[in-house]
Amino acid sequence: MEVKEVRKSLLRKQEIVNLYREKLSRSNGFIVLFDFSRIDAQPLSELRLRVREAGGEIVVGKNRLMLRAFQDTPLSEKKEIFRGPTAMLFAYKEDVVLPTKELVNFLKDYFQENWEGRIKGGLLEGRFLEQRQIIELSKLPSREELIGKLLFVLKAPIQNLAYVLKAPVQNLALVLKSVSEKS
Repeated sequence: MEVKEVRKSLLRKQEIVNLYREKLSRSNGFIVLFDFSRIDAQPLSELRLRVREAGGEIVVGKNRLMLRAFQDTPLSEKKEIFRGPTAMLFAYKEDVVLPTKELVNFLKDYFQENWEGRIKGGLLEGRFLEQRQIIELSKLPSREELIGKLLFVLKAPIQNLAYVLKAPVQNLALVLKSVSEKS
């Protein structure tokens, strides 16, 4: 009976490792690891909801299984990250900034002091991200904001061209009107 239970336990652990790998693959190789200790259940649930609305997911897991799941990534060289309570943030949309921004803002608000130390590290496109890089990433405008700014920049020259092309016709009309008023 004991052998069957051990086998089931090993199979379950392998399923979890595969699940973590699948989540990393779905997130296009983006993950942020952070320390969730001393965060009460209710605020953590609220953070999970905010991150989900931003296109991500927070998963709490066992460090040993995380390390096994990410053994073929640069995270495997950073074993110190997998000490203490660790949660993972995955971003499933193209915009990784929004979920990251939600996490960083939550940590700032919840801890107020020394919140930066809660961010352990992460991955982006197969490269290890240090704590400061994740914080800088959270300060970037979201994808939607960047598209809006780009459209504004692209629209401005077209508007200027329209004004320039319209000006000679408008000036001609003003000259003709003043001539007709003199006559």
